[in-house]
Amino acid sequence: MSDNEHKEKHNNDHKKFSVTIIGIVIYSIVLIGVMVGSYIGVKTIFRRYDSMVAAAAQQEEAPEPEEEIEPTPTPEPEEEEEPEDVDLDHEVDAQDLTDPETGVVDYSEVRFKPGKRNKSLKWKDTVFSRIENVREPAQAPVNTYDLKRVSVKLPDNNSSEYKVYTNPDNDQVEKITEVQDCGGNLQVLDYYFDDGDLNYVAEYRTYIDKPVNISSANIESRYYFRNDCMVRYIYCKDGNATEYTVADIDSYSKGTVDQYDYLEKDIINRAYIVYNLAPTLKETEVLYGYVMDEFSMPMEDAKITVKTESDDKVVAETITDGDGFYKLVVDCTDDDTYCVIASKETLTDVGVYGITARYGSGKYSVEPIYLGYTNNLTEYPSQFMIRDAIDPNKPLSGAGIMIRRGLNNRTGEVMQTGALDDNGNGTIKLTSGSYTAEISKGGYETLYLSVIIRLDHQFAVGFAMPDVADDTYQVVVSWESAPLDLNCKAISSNQARVISSPVDSLGLTTAETVTIDNAGTDDYRFYVTDLGAITSGDVMAYNMTGSCACVNVYDSNGLQEIFHVPAASAGVVWEAFEIHNKSILPINSYYYAVEDDALWKTK
Repeated sequence: MSDNEHKEKHNNDHKKFSVTIIGIVIYSIVLIGVMVGSYIGVKTIFRRYDSMVAAAAQQEEAPEPEEEIEPTPTPEPEEEEEPEDVDLDHEVDAQDLTDPETGVVDYSEVRFKPGKRNKSLKWKDTVFSRIENVREPAQAPVNTYDLKRVSVKLPDNNSSEYKVYTNPDNDQVEKITEVQDCGGNLQVLDYYFDDGDLNYVAEYRTYIDKPVNISSANIESRYYFRNDCMVRYIYCKDGNATEYTVADIDSYSKGTVDQYDYLEKDIINRAYIVYNLAPTLKETEVLYGYVMDEFSMPMEDAKITVKTESDDKVVAETITDGDGFYKLVVDCTDDDTYCVIASKETLTDVGVYGITARYGSGKYSVEPIYLGYTNNLTEYPSQFMIRDAIDPNKPLSGAGIMIRRGLNNRTGEVMQTGALDDNGNGTIKLTSGSYTAEISKGGYETLYLSVIIRLDHQFAVGFAMPDVADDTYQVVVSWESAPLDLNCKAISSNQARVISSPVDSLGLTTAETVTIDNAGTDDYRFYVTDLGAITSGDVMAYNMTGSCACVNVYDSNGLQEIFHVPAASAGVVWEAFEIHNKSILPINSYYYAVEDDALWKTK
């Protein structure tokens, strides 16, 4: 090759190299521009949501959900019209949804499929805002809906509880809350239905079933449906929201589209299984407790009989196991109350009266029953100490006492009478066994106090409630074991109100009272916590369950309900009852896992 040819080749190579470098630079600039533009676009879409989440965390009153979670809408072509809603059929035979032998429901079996995907579909808020008044939760229509509470078995020994809310004006199921026990934590899903069509689903996870702010980032996933098509999905984590819409589905990666498809199919199938199954399940209540003798020894093979108080009809029977434990199931009814009777040869029968099994109830923890021996006629000088429930240092002087056999026996034959002295103390001789003391004084609601007399227990401490005003609940929590730092609080729907006792009972045998004023139609759920065990990290403690803690609920008509802490249970949070539509419902859920939440770690 000549020198001229070599030089010309060198020049050509140099030109090619220069063009390549320039091309790479131009391509890089374009790529960076695309990335910056995409980032700015995505950030713009979610800026509004993120700012609202942050604002909601600082404001006492949460904004409406549609204001908080509504992202910047995707512009639609002007020539496209709003799609019409279609008539959908989701009815199936509920018996086909569970295994006929085990009663297990399996969500993995596909029974319902999404509708035809339409990228122009938009969500319509036809249910959520209508029944959930986020700005004024006490006035939310869903609080007045008929409530049904049922449970089902799931695979792998898990279970789900369904709370079914039916609109009394049209008999339509418009909300179902599913609380699935995942073994140590709970998965909660709120399903909203519009005339049988799935409209919206909110999902979150927790350790304790409690009210949450349904308009906040506490809700981890939100699913929006129309015509059985998921038109939007929002995922929240650490206060930040990520949104995916059917309108933008062609712009997502294959992995994102696959996940979107999976969620749509899973939620549709699950929601309609729940919708068809939950309303058909029979509503029952579990009664459970322990039977012991006067020496606190478990009574094996004691007979347990459940009777209706109205007509003395036997509805269930069983016997206790080696630990003296029993469990029965009764049908829920708002028309009757039950009596649980424990009996065993050579021991005196004991009845526990006034047990409710209302629609919407959970479990009922029956107070431990102590049976005295029939041949033991020893009379013990039983000591009574009665104080004011609002001011535990104030004695209830001069009050009268009437004694009846059995527990929570408010109308039976009076076997003995007595009176309290100026210090609120009194003495009545009683043989070993279980009794009810009716204590009355002007200006106070009548107190019905359980009196357990045995060899090592010959006293009773009670707290009388001053007359209660209209539209008010007074909830008194008392216990025997001291020192013990129990704490109690009522939490309203949407966590709008958290009411604690103004009295701190640390280190004393005393009571705490929570006043729920202006009750209206708001829902309240009532919790008792072992604050000492929580703060020390001993979440499997037995302190509270062994404290003989009880909860008395009063309104202007007097004592309405008494709830007793479940015996022999490890844990630190006890959900005693719920008030729904002015009906007091036993719940008796007991928890041993606690979130890092001020609800449980502060007074």
